[in-house]
Amino acid sequence: MEPKTENNTSLQNARDAVQLCNVAIDTNPVKNIGTLMPGWKIVWNGGQVTDPNYAFVAIDVTGQKYALAIRGSVVPSDVFNQWDVFVDWVLEDLDVALAYWPFASTAMPCISAGAYVAFTSLLLMQDTMGSGQSLADFLITHTAKQGKELIITGHSLGGNMANVYASYYAETLKRKGLPLNNISLFTFAAPAPGNSDFAKDLDAKLPTAYHYQNLNDVVPYFPVAEGLAATGNLYNPHPAASAIKVTFNHKQITLQSAFQLLGELFLLAGYQQPKKNYITFTAKLFPELEKDNIQDWLGQAGFQHQLFNYANYLGVTLPAHAKKPVAQTV
Repeated sequence: MEPKTENNTSLQNARDAVQLCNVAIDTNPVKNIGTLMPGWKIVWNGGQVTDPNYAFVAIDVTGQKYALAIRGSVVPSDVFNQWDVFVDWVLEDLDVALAYWPFASTAMPCISAGAYVAFTSLLLMQDTMGSGQSLADFLITHTAKQGKELIITGHSLGGNMANVYASYYAETLKRKGLPLNNISLFTFAAPAPGNSDFAKDLDAKLPTAYHYQNLNDVVPYFPVAEGLAATGNLYNPHPAASAIKVTFNHKQITLQSAFQLLGELFLLAGYQQPKKNYITFTAKLFPELEKDNIQDWLGQAGFQHQLFNYANYLGVTLPAHAKKPVAQTV
């Protein structure tokens, strides 16, 4: 399947973006980016890679293209082995509570409370490379005021935060009278960060934005009510969520029913994915995960969520890390 973008430039930027997401999970991005992405180097580094929130700014060999890459959540490597761990992650990191988003022009834009906490951490990040500038000040100084290109990207919850930060940054430039036309946004497997008014505003104010979802990937369906209901139908005929029993709210129900109940929890919040250039594809199922049990279902979910599925769709083979990545990104 040929990847979808507006033009060759956007396709190349998407390919750069997915590789930058791979750099973000390395054990030493500053040192190893030259191996993982020859010609690129990190010029602003937001803390230690072991911190729950991590982001960096990199520049390409031409000096004309910058990129902000935001890593997803740090979780145990066996996160997909236990249903209760998975539910805890969803209910905590994707808190159903909505917080008003002041960096939008629609009627009532809101993002999740958890996303707002993560966004605040981005605002407070200190550059370990000694620039003395906040993330926004660095980007404004080196990209917006210099007419340089800026890619904003992230995978999974990093994609969620890429959406949120791009919304904030675009609004900041707008209020300062600076141009937005050099910004592009690429997210992979991102859960919906906010409600329909947030999504509409994001779609309207960014000139170039692409959002990629593997239809077999559970994470991008969250926390959209309709998406949660659809999640219970994934991977048929095996492993079938309708044949798997789990404990949910102290009751034994099918996994399919559990997703339906989760959908009802999120219904009133009105979460919605952006619609502009929302691109879907379907990765192949991992053939060894076909037993109708929770381990195989969540194992398939974990496999489908991996970044290499998105890279493969874009025609990119991700280079191997010298050491095991510091964390999974979900």
